[in-house]
Amino acid sequence: MRRTKAEAEQTREAVLAAAIDVFLERGVTRATLEQIASAAGVTRGAVYWHFRDKQEIFTALERRANMPNEEFGDRLTARLATQPDLDPLRELADAIRDGLQAFQAHPERSRILSILWLRCEYSEDMLPVVTRQREADLALQKLFESVIALAATRGRLAPALSPELAARALLLLVNGSVLDWLRAPGQFELTESTMPMVAGFLEAISAPKVQPAADHAASMIPRSMT
Repeated sequence: MRRTKAEAEQTREAVLAAAIDVFLERGVTRATLEQIASAAGVTRGAVYWHFRDKQEIFTALERRANMPNEEFGDRLTARLATQPDLDPLRELADAIRDGLQAFQAHPERSRILSILWLRCEYSEDMLPVVTRQREADLALQKLFESVIALAATRGRLAPALSPELAARALLLLVNGSVLDWLRAPGQFELTESTMPMVAGFLEAISAPKVQPAADHAASMIPRSMT
């Protein structure tokens, strides 16, 4: 009996869901198509109908794992371009929080990222995956850098601080926090644990707030004289 398009799509999704379980349990290198087919409850032929090989399954999963950086980046840059009074660093913190929350809201995405970061041996045939992951990191770093550079032009960045260096440090902070969360599932909440560090970092690179002259003079009066 010929399968409908909906049934074929259902089989494809079952194979991908099974592949996540098998890759997490055995690692990508040790996993086989037979194991994936068995976990999905389908024949090996059904797997081959949708995917040429294990690499193609892995690539299909990898494309689902990336955080929605482009969407949040476009929204952030549009807000900053149309509202010049906004604090770029505060808006950047809000965008990072939204991105982390969106990531947490999709458990499948975190499971796939666990495979990419913790259960994958990057052999030569995996080089395209490594390249795409690096490109995604660089794109996110460039987004951070552009916002931090804008903060500098608006007088919101500490003097003599390189936006490029600050962006790289921020990327390492965010990625490191996500990696710790993946290594210890269920032990802490990602957004709640990461955002205080992000806020502290952005506060540290912010230009000191200029205190009005009258307030500054008042602050210099010893408490015993007030």
